[in-house]
Amino acid sequence: MALPGEDNGHLLVADDDADLLALIAFALRNVGFEVVGVADGTQALSELLGPTPYRLAVLDVNMPGLDGFAVCESVRRESDLPVLILSARNLEEDIVHALSIGADDYITKPFSPRTLVARVRALLRRTASAEVTSIEVGSATLDLERNALQIADTHVPLTPLETRVLRSLFRHPGRLVPTDRLAADAWGRAGAEERHALKQVVYRLRRKLEDTTSFADLLETTRGAGYRWVGRGSSSRTDTLLS
Repeated sequence: MALPGEDNGHLLVADDDADLLALIAFALRNVGFEVVGVADGTQALSELLGPTPYRLAVLDVNMPGLDGFAVCESVRRESDLPVLILSARNLEEDIVHALSIGADDYITKPFSPRTLVARVRALLRRTASAEVTSIEVGSATLDLERNALQIADTHVPLTPLETRVLRSLFRHPGRLVPTDRLAADAWGRAGAEERHALKQVVYRLRRKLEDTTSFADLLETTRGAGYRWVGRGSSSRTDTLLS
C-alpha cells in the first residue's frame, strides 16, 4: 500500500525481460505508483522526454535500441530526473560508469521486489524538495535547486548525486564527515558498495574542481575515516523549493 500522505506519481520502468518488467511494475503499482513499462531504450527515452511528468526512471542496462547508460546520459542532459540503473553484471566499471553519467543509484540482478521498492522510495525522498535552496561556506555556494557549485566567479555544474554529497559536507564545514554518514546521506544506506562508489564520486568532484578552479584542496580525504570540506562559517537560504 502507499504510504500515508505519499504522492507517488508516475514512474518509468524499461527492461526487455517481459517477466521481470511485469514483476517490477506489479511491485511498484502495489504501493501506489503509476507505472509505464517499455521494452527498449528508444521507447524509454521517448517517454522520458515527452509530456508525462515522470518522477523517476528505472533503466535496465542491456536493452535493444539504446542501452540504459545511453538513455540515462541523454536524460541527464535535459533534466535532474532521478535514475536507477538495473544490471545483471556486478562489475566495478559498470557501477563507476553509471555514477559518472549521472545515475543516482545502481542495483544488480537478482534482487527482490521489496528491495527495489525500498530503493525507489529512498531515492524519491532524497531528491524531494528541501527546506533550503543553497548553502554557503566561505567563498563557495552550493545551489541545491540547480545542482551547481559557485566558487568566487567560477560555476561548476554537478550531478544530483554530487550535490547530495556536497550538501552533507557543507552542513559540517571544516569538520570530518565519516564515510558511512556521507554514504547514507547520498544513498540512504552505507554498505561496502556505497563506500566504494563514494570514492568515485569524490574523485570526480575533485577532478571538476581541478579542471575549473584552483580550489581542489577544499575537498579533503582522511584515509579510512571520511571527508571534509575546508571552510569557515556557513549560511543557508530557507526559501522552499518549487516542486
